[in-house]
Amino acid sequence: MNFEAGIRFIVFLVIFGVTNYLMMLRRYEKDIKKKKIIQYKKISRLYPKGSFIF
Repeated sequence: MNFEAGIRFIVFLVIFGVTNYLMMLRRYEKDIKKKKIIQYKKISRLYPKGSFIF
């Protein structure tokens, strides 16, 4: 394997890794938002409408 092919392979691995990391980060942030929404809904079911908690 010559030098140029090695450099191209390393660049490909870096680009692939960065895009994979960004996709995983985006999914992680969406999952956290979903968990917060679900948690708020579960808490809101515990209390009747119109009640105010200090």
